[in-house]
Amino acid sequence: EEMAYPWAQEPELAKHIDSLAKEYGVSVLGTGINPGFVLDTLILAMTGPCLEVDHIKATRINDLSPFGPTVMQTQGVGVSVEAFEAGLQSGEIVGHVGFKESIHLLAKTLGWKLDRIEETRFPIISKVYRETEHVKVEPGHVAGCKHSAIGYVDGVPKIELIHPQQVLPQLEGIETGDYIDISGQPDIHLVLKPEIPGGLGTMAMAVNMIPQVLAARPGLLSMAELPVPAALMGDVRALLTWRKGE
Repeated sequence: EEMAYPWAQEPELAKHIDSLAKEYGVSVLGTGINPGFVLDTLILAMTGPCLEVDHIKATRINDLSPFGPTVMQTQGVGVSVEAFEAGLQSGEIVGHVGFKESIHLLAKTLGWKLDRIEETRFPIISKVYRETEHVKVEPGHVAGCKHSAIGYVDGVPKIELIHPQQVLPQLEGIETGDYIDISGQPDIHLVLKPEIPGGLGTMAMAVNMIPQVLAARPGLLSMAELPVPAALMGDVRALLTWRKGE
């Protein structure tokens, strides 16, 4: 996740990777579904028809059920509320990884200078019994983590990203989905229901960006520097030639 925009938290390391990549004539890109698309690249694409952007709010409500034990642990799924709070303090429970990267990418591309980023994490407490292949959640225990982040510009909240992740949200009548609300000139509202599947979407983004990375300039890149992502159909060799302008 950090490779989606490593300048956010590791600027010196990002500079080193960029230097090495240029030295050896290769291109480096980190991408996926989130970060990499839903809460950054897709938002940027949606600002394209705007003359001005005043505020961005985006929410991704997803189902963690397809994921394994590591994700369950880092999201605090199945534990008591007390254990969730303790896990936040110890760093064992982290919620979503990538908010800083997405917010920095959005701000940099839109020309905003960030003051700070504030994050909050709260347990999603289940009212019903939930069970997946990898975890069991008793009523009153934690079904997931509601993780949010706000990016401030000149003391004003400009970018708000909300990502409640839990197992089997439909058991409590919650529908998954991806939502983008842009306040500006004009206002733009995008609703995708259900959510774009995380696992499949991440694999697709990584594969579909290969021709664009191969045709890109050497160095460390972000999604904002490359052409619009598209599914690879037909002869990829022709796409490579087209990207290079040959």
